[in-house]
Amino acid sequence: MSDMEKRLKKIEDRLALEDVLQNYYVAVDTMHDVEGIIDCFTEDGVFDLTGLGLSRLQGHDAIRAFFTGVFKDTAHHSHHVTNFRVKSVGEHDATARGYVIGKAEGKAGEQVLVYCYYNIEYRRTAQGWKMTLFDEGALIPFGDQIDDLHGDH
Repeated sequence: MSDMEKRLKKIEDRLALEDVLQNYYVAVDTMHDVEGIIDCFTEDGVFDLTGLGLSRLQGHDAIRAFFTGVFKDTAHHSHHVTNFRVKSVGEHDATARGYVIGKAEGKAGEQVLVYCYYNIEYRRTAQGWKMTLFDEGALIPFGDQIDDLHGDH
């Protein structure tokens, strides 16, 4: 592979990794696209929200159940992703980090505003890049709002 081909592959991979993250947040903000969320993860993928005081979930079924409950109880979501940075890209795996500002409102009127980091581990699959780990935590501490809104899921 020539140097030019290597550079192009690196750019393509970086864009594809960011696309997975953007697809995830677009699906979350639709308030109904659970399968769009699931499609961003490998079958054994981990969705770790312990940094927000919530659960660590593994596998499509657990992630699907979480978001089904979240969508049932939440009226609105808005996520703004920033500072996406690919940390490493190998032939079959990659890592990235960045920030997200999110606001949600529950159907009962609860509101939460979060400033979070995310760490992502990816695996290249036959269907393209997928997340094997999505780890999210608070950059700025917040109270019990997120547990009030999503704690039962």
